[in-house]
Amino acid sequence: MDATVRRYAGAVVFAVAGLQYVALEAVAASAWVDPRYDYAGNYISDLGVPVAQVYRGRDIDSPLAWAMNTAFVLQGVLFAAGAALVAVLFTGGVRRALLWFAVLHGAGMVLVGAFHEAAGAGPLHHAGAGVGVLFGNLAVLVVGAGARGAGLPRWFGGASVVLPVLGLLGEAVLFSQITPDRFDGLWERAGVYSIVVWQLLFAAALVGVRSRRTAHLRPHAHPHRTGARGRLDT
Repeated sequence: MDATVRRYAGAVVFAVAGLQYVALEAVAASAWVDPRYDYAGNYISDLGVPVAQVYRGRDIDSPLAWAMNTAFVLQGVLFAAGAALVAVLFTGGVRRALLWFAVLHGAGMVLVGAFHEAAGAGPLHHAGAGVGVLFGNLAVLVVGAGARGAGLPRWFGGASVVLPVLGLLGEAVLFSQITPDRFDGLWERAGVYSIVVWQLLFAAALVGVRSRRTAHLRPHAHPHRTGARGRLDT
């Protein structure tokens, strides 16, 4: 598979990863009736608990928990697959870091989907969430650091730095408990949505950018049309 095919395939994979996550989360949240799901106060993981209960003071009843848990697993698998496809665009330490961080993010998200937060294996869920959020955002930062060398748009390189920084700051606010509990869901989402939104932006950037090899060869095409100074006629 050549670099161009891998780039477009990676764009599709990252787009599907982001869209399926947003869609399945909305489906799971819409199924809550009593109580209604609160995006500001409820944690994302509350959507994946299949048994109605009160957990850490939050009233949970998620009839479509399977949808959220499916979204978690698909996010992890697709993110790792997408990174493997587009790693060819990067070199050296950036490529290695992207692949390692993507695998760790993927493994963490699979754990999140396989073990819900209120289960006996809840610690695995929380460990997976921590690993998934941290290394997912670090993978985004790594891509931002290597975006220019990969020929990706400048706007995308900037977004790949700003989004994970804001996401990790949101997680820091959550763990510091400096705001009321009713905002916990917002702060948690900062560190997750930074990755989800970035996937969609990455897909757009990958589709929009021209192959560096094609751009490099283009000035040398049609040598018989060059003028006296060796430039292409216009």
